[in-house]
Amino acid sequence: TFHRPKNTNVRLIDLGSATFNNEHHSAIISTRHYRAPEVILDLGWWQPCDTWSLGCILYELHRGATLFRTHSNREHLAMMERVCGHIPLRMIRKTRTKYFHNDVLDVTGTDENFIRDTCANLVRKIEDSDPEERELFELMHAMMQFEPAARITMSEALQSPFFNRLPENKSYRVADLHTSCLPRRPGIMDPLRRTAHAHTLDSTGEGEAD
Repeated sequence: TFHRPKNTNVRLIDLGSATFNNEHHSAIISTRHYRAPEVILDLGWWQPCDTWSLGCILYELHRGATLFRTHSNREHLAMMERVCGHIPLRMIRKTRTKYFHNDVLDVTGTDENFIRDTCANLVRKIEDSDPEERELFELMHAMMQFEPAARITMSEALQSPFFNRLPENKSYRVADLHTSCLPRRPGIMDPLRRTAHAHTLDSTGEGEAD
């Protein structure tokens, strides 16, 4: 059953763990299911990890199901490879984590049948989709590149063909957001002023590390 929300306003909340580029970056950030590969591989992170997370959220909004349903780093990486292709060799050789053997992801202990049944390659989805859905999957694919520097920027994402389908007489700009959709807490900087520098939220509900 699909429940259509009566109110589609989006409220931005819980920015207490956001950080600026020049501030301390904790090793583990973001909710498990939306965590970027560079975070799992302990390669350092910056704003593009938010882009990856948004790609995961777009999929979830479209499909009604979480893209990466796991609490294991190894299984999470295996799912990423199933969806996005092979992890780049540069990242494999730079990480100090022990998830690879001879430059190949070691999937020992993962449920390969579950991964195969629940995860589908984004490129295949693009090829098999109708035009409107294809534009959405192309956007997700651009947001979920393994290399952080290769990911689409938020400005570029807003210019994607998928968003160009919005009615021409509408103008959807950050500056036009209704202020009632934003949290008001004493001592907290206006979230719109932090957006350019903010990063993902800290993880909640952690499962096993491996």
